[in-house]
Parts: sequence; C-alpha cells; structure tokens
Amino acid sequence: MARRRSLCIFLTLLALILVGTVVVLSSITYYLTIDPSAYLSDDEVPILDRLERWNATAHGKVERIPRILHQTWRTETLPEKWQGISDECRELMPDYEYMLWTDASSRDFIAEHYPWFLDTFNDYTYPIERADAIRYFVLHHYGGVYLDLDIGCRRPLDPLLIYPVILPKTIPVGISNDLIFSEKGHPFMAQAIHSLTTWDHSWILNYPTVMFSTGPMFLSAQYAIYTSSHPASASDPIRVLARSLYGKNAKNGEAPNSFFDHFYGSSWHAEDAGFIAFLLRWGKTLMWVGLVVFIIGIISIFFPAKQRNRLRRMGGYEILFPRRAGSQSDSDDELPGVVGLPVDVRPPSPTSSEASNDHYGRSSTSGVAGTVRAVRNRIAGVLGFGGDDGYSRVPSRRRSQRYSRGVLFFLPAMFTPQSQDVELGGSSSPPAYQSLSRQPSPDAKRLPREEGRSTEHETATTSRTRSTSNQRNA
Repeated sequence: MARRRSLCIFLTLLALILVGTVVVLSSITYYLTIDPSAYLSDDEVPILDRLERWNATAHGKVERIPRILHQTWRTETLPEKWQGISDECRELMPDYEYMLWTDASSRDFIAEHYPWFLDTFNDYTYPIERADAIRYFVLHHYGGVYLDLDIGCRRPLDPLLIYPVILPKTIPVGISNDLIFSEKGHPFMAQAIHSLTTWDHSWILNYPTVMFSTGPMFLSAQYAIYTSSHPASASDPIRVLARSLYGKNAKNGEAPNSFFDHFYGSSWHAEDAGFIAFLLRWGKTLMWVGLVVFIIGIISIFFPAKQRNRLRRMGGYEILFPRRAGSQSDSDDELPGVVGLPVDVRPPSPTSSEASNDHYGRSSTSGVAGTVRAVRNRIAGVLGFGGDDGYSRVPSRRRSQRYSRGVLFFLPAMFTPQSQDVELGGSSSPPAYQSLSRQPSPDAKRLPREEGRSTEHETATTSRTRSTSNQRNA
C-alpha cells in the first residue's frame, strides 16, 4: 500500500509538471506569435553587393532611420576579437556616424536626458541589464541602428532605413534585442523605455532575470503589447527581419541574402545559461519521456501484473487460492498465497493413511510429540525458518498480519463433482495437501483450531450429529 501511495504521489507531481510546462509554453507561444505579414521578405528588400550603395530618394523612398551605428562596451577600448568586426561595419558604411556607449557615458546620458530613470539604472543587479537599457534610450533619443559587438556586416544597411522600426526574429519565440533599427522618438521605443521600471524584477537566477527585465523576452512582450494596441497599417508598421535576412541560427546556405554575420559571443551568460540551453535542446525529448513514464505508471496502478495476489485477508482469515500443480509460471516460494492444486480424482473412500495426514501435508502425531511438533512449526514459521519438510506452518509476515483467525481455502466448484472427491496435494510438489473430501474419514483426526470458540461450535455440532445418528439406529 505504501508503495502504491508513493507511486500515486510521484505520478501526480509528474502530471503537474507536464501540464504546467505545456500551459506555460503554450501561453508564451500564443502571446508572442508574430503576424506573418510583419516579416520582411527578400522580395521587398533590394539585395546589394558588398560595396554597392543604395539611395532611397532615387527610388522614391524616404529614409526614416538616421545613419547612426550604436554599440556598447564597458570602456572605450573594445576587445581584440570584437574590434575587427566593428571596424569592418564602419569601413563598409563610412558615412554612418558611430557611437560607442560605455558604462560611464551611458550613466551620464541617462542622468542628463532621462533623470527619472537614473535610480533604476544604477540599481540593476547585472551590468548587462544596463547595457540592454541604454540601447532603448539612445534609439529613442537619437534613432539609428543598434548592433551587438558579435554581429558583423555583409553589405550596407541602406535599403533597411526606409522602415520606422525593424526587429529581428529569434528562436524559439519572440524577437531579439541584439539588433534594432528605429527612427527617432518612435512610440514603440517610448513604450519600451517607460516599461523598464515596471518590469524590473529579480528572478533569482541571472538568465531569467536579464531576459525578462531588459532582454529579449522583455522586448518581445513590448512588441506583443504594442502591436495589439496599435494595429499594423500599411504606412507605419513595425517590421520583423526574417532569418533569411537576419542570418542568425541559419544553416549553411539557408540565408544567402543575409545582411549580417553572427559570431555568437553571449559574453553575459552565466552558469545557469548552460542549463537553459540544455532545456532548449532536449526539452521536447524530456517531455515525451515524462509522458511515457506517466502512462506506464497509470497502467501499473489500474492494471497490476499480479491480480491474484492482491487479496490476502478476509474477516481476519488468511486467504489461500488454488493453483494447478506443476505450473512453472511462479514458484510456491514466490506466491505464498497460492496452494498447489493437482487435478487428481481419487476414489471417494480415502485410505486410513491418507486421511491421517493433516491439512499441511504432514502426518499428525498424537500426544506430547504432536504438541511439540505443532509448537516448533509455529515458532519456526514466525521466525521465518522452515518447519517439517522445509515448510513452515505459519508463513512469515508483517506485524500487522501476524495474528490470524485461521486460513480460508478457495476451491473452484469444477473440481468438486458430486460423485467423486477431490484431494489436494501430491508427493511430487510440496507442500502436499493430501485429503480433502466431502465426508471426513472416521479414522481422520480433527485438525487443531486456534480459536476456542470454533472448537466449541464443532464439538456441539458433532454431539448433535451423533445423537441424531443414535436416534435413527434406534
């Protein structure tokens, strides 16, 4: 019972985890779904050669995003591995203004232009949160293009400047904040900077705290809120850069027209990011494994393998079920609640030697020897040792089952024909249950009873039977 209860508790917890995970992921996927019409396709954007420039006015367009490149780092000196990538973008577009925002200059900028946010900016736990926040403020104040240091440029960004806001699609859902195009003072960027204070919460671990307070999940939520409250129009939509033009997480040859190269720095990731990456990669597999384990557990509860062993006691009596003798499916030691049942039909009149055997398959002995044998077998059974013939009269059991009023034997009616007697046992399969007939043999000795009350009842019944027999003979 304790084992079954533990299994039920485990399956309940597993079901809650599976259902909770499905509900959370389904909700996030639903609310962060991007309208397919928002994606920029290869057909809408002119694909330039590496050194070819594009003029919006010559094509009857207006550049809404100023030609400014924004990047952030701790100091004025970029790491060597990122310096070359940054220089390549600047050389490819020399007419773009370049602005590098350090920790010091970012704080000064906030204090000068957005002093209401300075306390929140200074109180951020992780430096990456300040790096995330400053990009939203400078794009709102100046406009332009923000790029992380691990993003390189394949070709000039001129054709993308005609849209008011461009955000890149990321996996598994939502948008990323490592690349943002925005015109100056756009309402979406205004909403983002004014939502930072509200979303400033600690999620204990580094990764979820950054993701939901200032990172991609924060910006994805802002995009979902903005698009739901500002339906996209043909004149002023927020466009989403598809993988074919963004290039991130694309396989070789999947994004030949991409504007960017990606070098996957992820310098802000802590140790917990490895676990998150593991879940992203193996999460679905773990969910399927959990579902299989849950189904197997449910089957084991409602369809146990050994139904015949579930019933052990009834009304204080131990229950023993018959089993066909000679069966190889289970041994008698493995199934203590099963009695061997050889299908042997013997003559209705048992011999005196057969009738003299007791119901445990051993010859009963009268007098002191029989009493000693019975006590010895009972003690041996309680202690777990075998009695005569290696079989204990009282099987070993738990304390809660130690005391019993007796034993109930269930014998199918098909083995008890009216004209013949069926005897249990045989010399070939221990324990041997020799005689069980409808009418007890006159020479058979009465089995001992544990309950005095049952003995008195049987004595009275025997006396009445003898009296009736004497009256008939008279």
